[in-house]
Amino acid sequence: MDPRQWQQTVNGQAFFLSTTHGLPHPFIQKAFATEAMYWAKPIPDAHLTAMLDNSCMLGLHRVDEAGGRTPIGMARLVTDYVTLAYLTDVYVEDEYRGLGLGQWMIRCCREFVADMPELRWMILLTGSEQAEKLYRRELGMVVMGKEEKLSPMGARKAQLRSAAEATVRGGPSAAGPDA
Repeated sequence: MDPRQWQQTVNGQAFFLSTTHGLPHPFIQKAFATEAMYWAKPIPDAHLTAMLDNSCMLGLHRVDEAGGRTPIGMARLVTDYVTLAYLTDVYVEDEYRGLGLGQWMIRCCREFVADMPELRWMILLTGSEQAEKLYRRELGMVVMGKEEKLSPMGARKAQLRSAAEATVRGGPSAAGPDA
């Protein structure tokens, strides 16, 4: 998809959001190290590059009077740009929270994903009731398994290893007898 960009002014301050890869690695690593992104942690630079190369990153910037841009937030979409978009790593620096920038960023994600020609699902994971309410309102999200007759599933690295070890030992498949 073509790069997208949006601009907005809040309380006389200009902000810029773009899908071009313009966020510096130190900003992303700093965000990953914050408590606000409890699910993430800084990763080796080579892995960060690979992650960014295989994602659509929306970078949120404060624009100064001279037109310079300072990164202050981000949202990442893991996507094939046609059928599926997984929203993750949504972040706005503390001093810019409460200005509606997170909501605006989510609306821009919605606009970007809605343009995918064969979109089946936009998905995400959240452990916050407040975030769940935001995603319901701004994205029309529903809790899968309750409102959709689907079972959201996931496995962390340790679970993948255990399943692989059980398979090698000839144990029961993690998928069960019908797989």
